[in-house]
Parts: sequence; structure tokens; C-alpha cells
Amino acid sequence: MRRPHYSPFAIRHSQSIIPYHSPFAIRYSLIALTFLFTALSCNRGITPGVLRFSHFWAEPGQRAVLDSVVAEFEKENPDIPVDLIDLSWADGKTKLMINFNAETAPDVIEFGSDWIAEFSASGVLENLTNDPTFQPALTSSPKYAIEPGVWRDSIFAIPWFVDTRVIFVNQEIAQGADPSFTDSIRFKDWNAMYALGDKIQRSGIGRGIGVNGSDAHRLYKKILPQFWSNGGDIFDAAGNPVFASEKNIAALAFYVKQLDAGMMETQKNLDDAFKRGKLGILFSGAWLLKPLAKSEFKWRSVPFPGNDGNEGISFAGGEYLSINSRSKLKPQAAKLIAFLTRPDNELRLAKAFNIFPANSELQQDSFYLNRNQGNVFIEQLAKARMTPVHPQWLEIEAILEDEVSRALYKKATPEAALRSADKRVAQLFVEG
Repeated sequence: MRRPHYSPFAIRHSQSIIPYHSPFAIRYSLIALTFLFTALSCNRGITPGVLRFSHFWAEPGQRAVLDSVVAEFEKENPDIPVDLIDLSWADGKTKLMINFNAETAPDVIEFGSDWIAEFSASGVLENLTNDPTFQPALTSSPKYAIEPGVWRDSIFAIPWFVDTRVIFVNQEIAQGADPSFTDSIRFKDWNAMYALGDKIQRSGIGRGIGVNGSDAHRLYKKILPQFWSNGGDIFDAAGNPVFASEKNIAALAFYVKQLDAGMMETQKNLDDAFKRGKLGILFSGAWLLKPLAKSEFKWRSVPFPGNDGNEGISFAGGEYLSINSRSKLKPQAAKLIAFLTRPDNELRLAKAFNIFPANSELQQDSFYLNRNQGNVFIEQLAKARMTPVHPQWLEIEAILEDEVSRALYKKATPEAALRSADKRVAQLFVEG
């Protein structure tokens, strides 16, 4: 029995555009970590020669398709058996941190886009920059999808899937509140969307616009598009926080204003209200397409609107594949990633997972083009952004959501909330 001789979650410094000065440490007590590391080190349960792949597609229907694709990989590569390890979004990140510290991390790892920088900066992921195996996947992905996998000009994660959010409109409520509303309407800007939401709210036919209240890991996905679509951002070119820019303050003020023309709830409750035909306008994702296919009312989607001449930019998330830098099966791991991102397999899996392939050309497949409102999502994917690449993003995200919530619940003005966010994030960097 031996103790791990290194800890990837130690102090490391970045020379990237956004400065990083924070200790990268698991947030547990030293005693608890020692117990876990010792237990895992003594009983690793790792079979030599078996390629281990951790993923987040454990829902039975999704897992069945993933199993079949991996079985085909094993058939093509009979010398590479694969062990699939199910993770959940609730505790998957914590489990991976523990595994890395205990030297039991899988060989191939799926990451969400906002996790990658934290792991890339820790030195536990293999540098894939000069491996030609991954060039097909990289060249077929849009720039914004590649960025989360890059750290200090090196590539540590390969894009696999992407997704975005659009505006959903209940056409029957909209037409009841505004007879001039037509099926082909698109909001020319924020004000047009607000005007319709206000008419719906005043009509009493339904609630106008859905506004996310305090909702961890979701609220920031609503406010960032407001910033971006007003020409704002949260960091300047030197990596300093600029939450309290005039454009961002105006964007948050507009988001708070939407409360006058709608309802504030969690994402889940807003989705439920729209599915029940009670909400007129909702910013949400493709997960609604399947339940809405059975709806008894007419609905449609439109791209997220911009403001003051700026184009509407939505939030994009993604799934990525990386290799453990300490894996003893790196060539085999590279083969599996190449296989999973091969166009035919990537498309097959994306369809089964109800998500979009990172490969831009595959997004033009008839499966996406022919489904209801498919073109709107594809159009929005071309005008989308992901979260900033920073190892402390989750801490930054929490600060942003906290301050936006203060503005929504009228505990601070939009300006005061964002100035506080600037100070708290700046202090976060200093304390690191």
C-alpha cells in the first residue's frame, strides 16, 4: 500500500490571457482526503490492459447506443477492451478529482466545457497539440468550440458535442395578446421581444417572459447572452474583470426589467410552465423539443435577439474528450477518441443523446434540418459563445450568479451588483 506521490490539485500559475493565481485544491478536509486516497490506492480495481472511459451518458437509452458504438470499436480493435465508467453531473467532477489524486483516473475522460480549464491547468491531462490523430475533429469544429480545450496555447481536450439555447414562443398566446403577431415574426431586437412579453402579461392570457431567478449553474447561462448581445463582456484583454461596464449594467437592468413583463422561476419551473401553455416567451434548450412535439398548442423558436445594433449571441455548452496524462494506454486512448469523433459515430451518438455534434458539417444532417425548428438551433449555433477559459470559472460563475440574484430580488441595483462582482472576482484572483 502506498500513498500518492503527487497531487495535481496543488498551486499552479497560468500565463494565459486571463490570469490565474488560485490554489487548485479539492474542497475537502485533509483527513477526509487522506482516507479516500489511501482506500483508493490500496484497492484500485484496475485491470491491466483495459482502456477505461468515464462518461455522462448513463440514461438507459443513451447508454445502450454508447455501448453499441464502443462494441464496434472493440470489434475493429480486438486488442483494446474498453471499460465504460458512468458518472453523473451531480458529483462527477468531485469523483474525477479524487481519482486523479489517488492515481486511479480513467484513461479517457469526458468533460463539460466549463470544467476543462481547471483540469488542463492542473497538469493531469495529456497535451494533444501535436497529435495528428485529432486534426479531423479539430478542423471540423467552430472556433468557439475549440477554445475551452485550449490552455496556454496547447490543446488538452477534443470537441465532441455542442448545444445552445434559443427563444421559444407560444404562438397562440402571442396572437391572442397581439393580433399583429405572425408565424414568421423574428424579434429585431430586445425591445421587440419585451413589447410582446408586456402585451401578453397585460392581456391576462398567460405570463409574458420567463426570467431565471436564483438557480445554480443555470442563471449565468441566461445573463451572459444578455451581456454579449449588448456588446459587453466580463473580462478585458488583460484578463481583468469588467462586469460593471456600461453595456453590462444596461444588460442586467434590462434583464431585471423583464420581471415586469413575466415571471421569475427556476429553469425547470419555467420549462414546465411553457410546456403547459402558461408562458408566452422562454429562453431554453433543445431538451424541450421532444415534450413540445406532443403539445396541444402551436409554438415556434426564434434566435436570441441583440440590442443597439449588436447581433444576438446565445450561450453554448459542450462535451469534450481528454486523455489522462498518466495513462499507460495513451495510443489506445487516442484511437478511442478518434473513433468516437469519427463523423459517422459522432452523428449517431449525437442523435441518440439529443445534442448537436461539434462537427459543423454534421449539424446540417437531415435529422436536424427536418425536425421542428431545427434550422433555428443550427443558425443559433453559428452565433454562440462558451464560458471564458479560466481554471477558477466555477468560483467566478458563483459570484456572478449571486450578484445577479441580488439585482433580481431588488437587494442591489444592477450597477451596484456588478461593481460588487468586479471587486469579488478581483479579490478572488489576489487571494489565489
